[in-house]
Amino acid sequence: MRTKTTMPVVPLYLLLMAFSLLVGCLVPWFYEWTGSEQSRMSPLVGQAAIAMCVLAAVVCAALPWAPLASPTPRGDARPRFRFTIRLLLAATAALAVVVAAGVRYPLVVSGALCAVAYGYAGWVGGRSRDRRWPIAALLACMLLPFVWVFFYEELERLWPSIFWIMGGAPVLFSAILINSLLGQGMNETPWLAVLLTAVELALGVWLVQQGPRRAIAYIVIALLVSTFGSFVLNALVRA
Repeated sequence: MRTKTTMPVVPLYLLLMAFSLLVGCLVPWFYEWTGSEQSRMSPLVGQAAIAMCVLAAVVCAALPWAPLASPTPRGDARPRFRFTIRLLLAATAALAVVVAAGVRYPLVVSGALCAVAYGYAGWVGGRSRDRRWPIAALLACMLLPFVWVFFYEELERLWPSIFWIMGGAPVLFSAILINSLLGQGMNETPWLAVLLTAVELALGVWLVQQGPRRAIAYIVIALLVSTFGSFVLNALVRA
């Protein structure tokens, strides 16, 4: 009987982490190489963006047929979480408080939700050894495309941005698109990027628990979004 050959997933996570670091180092070089300016982007930028989108689509489309090794089920699996009426009422009350506070203090609430999302990622990673690598890869692909900030010539001018990277930069491109549709600027809704980062991270951690194929597809998309945001941020700081 012929056994089916499977591919280990940890090297794939390491490859995604290394690629995200490479992207973060090459963003300033690519910006200068294309001769782009904030008011006039080179046609090469759009072509490179399309090529990256096509490559990401090909990778995601090929995942269902990839012979990836699934995590070994453990005998000490914990019972599934069950909702109760009391818990549902408590969650509804907490949601009402968050919404009310968010209307008055949106940046504070979105920052708190982002911190909760990072804490959730750490909790899930600490609870399950099989999920540590995909969560680490997710965080790397969200944050490492912005590593060029630490080597920027005028680093002292970007210190506030460095602390903001974990909160809002991973979805900077998406936040700009949403604000443009709403007819608002980033300075008017700085909380939106932080809230989107919290949603992106929480959704990614949940998908990590659904299997390696979903995890890798989502990590690839997160890397794509962060790469676009990194290029936008690089253009903004050069203005």
